[in-house]
Amino acid sequence: MSSDPLELKEQRAAYLARWEAVETIKAHELAAMTDEKVRQIIKLLRPFAPLPPNPLNGMGLVEQQAIFRRRKQ
Repeated sequence: MSSDPLELKEQRAAYLARWEAVETIKAHELAAMTDEKVRQIIKLLRPFAPLPPNPLNGMGLVEQQAIFRRRKQ
């Protein structure tokens, strides 16, 4: 990798141009996406999303701290 300031500036400009092109393509793809396609993507990603906390399971932070305190005594 060269440390020539002019070459680094040109490389940065080329990188930014590529970045803008990718962002433009992504924006066009999102704008053209149908509701059905969005639903399909959400269904595919759902297994990777964290489960929302269940307030009815009694395992909030306060409850956990109370359990640990009882075990120490």
